[in-house]
Amino acid sequence: MNGSNSVPALVIVALVVGLIIGFVFGLTLPSLVSAKSERVLAYEEVAAQSAVEEAAKLALQLGVDSPEYSRAYETLTGGEKYDGPALAQSMPIETKEVWLSWMRNNRNDSPLYLDERWKLAHDFVESSELKRTEDVRAFLLAPREHFVREQNLNLAYADTWLPIGYGATITDPDVVAMMTTTLNIHPGERVLEIGTGSGYQSAILSYLTQEVYTIEIIKPLFIETDLLYQDLEKSFPSYGSINRKLGDGYYGWEEYAPFDKILVTCSIDHIPPPLLKQLKTDGIMVLPLGPPGRQYIMEVKKTTAADGSITLTRRDVYNGLGVSFIPFRDETGASYSTSEPVEKKVIPR
Repeated sequence: MNGSNSVPALVIVALVVGLIIGFVFGLTLPSLVSAKSERVLAYEEVAAQSAVEEAAKLALQLGVDSPEYSRAYETLTGGEKYDGPALAQSMPIETKEVWLSWMRNNRNDSPLYLDERWKLAHDFVESSELKRTEDVRAFLLAPREHFVREQNLNLAYADTWLPIGYGATITDPDVVAMMTTTLNIHPGERVLEIGTGSGYQSAILSYLTQEVYTIEIIKPLFIETDLLYQDLEKSFPSYGSINRKLGDGYYGWEEYAPFDKILVTCSIDHIPPPLLKQLKTDGIMVLPLGPPGRQYIMEVKKTTAADGSITLTRRDVYNGLGVSFIPFRDETGASYSTSEPVEKKVIPR
């Protein structure tokens, strides 16, 4: 009898299964590691790449056809001045039904969010955070759902702030409403916004005046919002007339000064002197003023006497109710608030 050794069937099966698992794992592990490395490097590359490379990468991520984002993005001057205020004035808002009918016949807004937008606007009318009819119309024309991030679409009309990336946020809609109403903007007035963010506030402003100027310090956020505006202006042409600039908003936009109204959307414990200088006599500045962690929305009115002396009149628009905004930082990430410890934070450039 020959003594041949046989391998049990279970061992063979186990070896085959092991080889298959090893083969699959060997194929997927490198890609997983690579993907993780790419995610880690992406942020570092945003900070290190040249402006053109950053723009091209963001353009590709956002689905832009051309691999090169060639806009002269340091200063983007608004194009032909579409009359947003005239559109707003033509919109009927006597009843929800009349407004909805007009919106469906004259606009390209998604019908999914119109009921929520109407309700939120009228909540703010009742709370006096929207006082003027012009501001109600501007609020009703601005589709907030386009300015929040996709993962937060279900919260587009929730009365809360939301993250938009790069350490920035889109402000609570009630605070947006209150700051807008406080500015008391009239058609033709020149308005400067400090902190473009995702572009929502400027979108509202574009229905109040054709002269909107906005500054953002975070380069990838600036480019992302510019690309968003380019896409949206096909349906909402007033966004094409918004002038936007990449830079440090603390120093304003002297080229287009003076401004009738200035809106600051980041917190600081003092009024930036360059902005005050660029504010017209009898102009209004609205900003979150106060120490880190708790600010107050202040209306600052500037008057100039015959002898050249300047008087500032301040009013807490919420009568003691505190708010919280992200800090006003310079290009190195250090806070402009003198009461806040100097802390360098990487601002994506």
